[in-house]
Amino acid sequence: MRIQEVSKQTGLSGYTIRYYEKAGLIGDVPRDSAGHRFFREQDVKWIHFVNCLKTTGMPLKEIKAYAAKVGDAQNQGDFLLSIMQKHKKRLEQQLLQTQDFLAHIDWKITHYQSLIDETK
Repeated sequence: MRIQEVSKQTGLSGYTIRYYEKAGLIGDVPRDSAGHRFFREQDVKWIHFVNCLKTTGMPLKEIKAYAAKVGDAQNQGDFLLSIMQKHKKRLEQQLLQTQDFLAHIDWKITHYQSLIDETK
């Protein structure tokens, strides 16, 4: 599929997809005889995964290191596992912090609702 279709499927702009390729976050995408990128289903799935990592806060440097090792013929399981475990721990910490923030916001909402109810 062409980059416009991939853009629609992933929600990323063509510019972002080309940047990901140039930055080494996605592998080389095959090109047709006219030199246009032709994305395979596996490429689209990988772009979704890269976007997931980026959106959840994984630094581009780590995504690039992960992407470089995924395509490596040698078994890089320990390295890949450690990156995913580190990122998961980071997300769990963010989740705890977000839950704490939500508790504060809920308290404020309850407080303001009680003020409104008192004036009625």
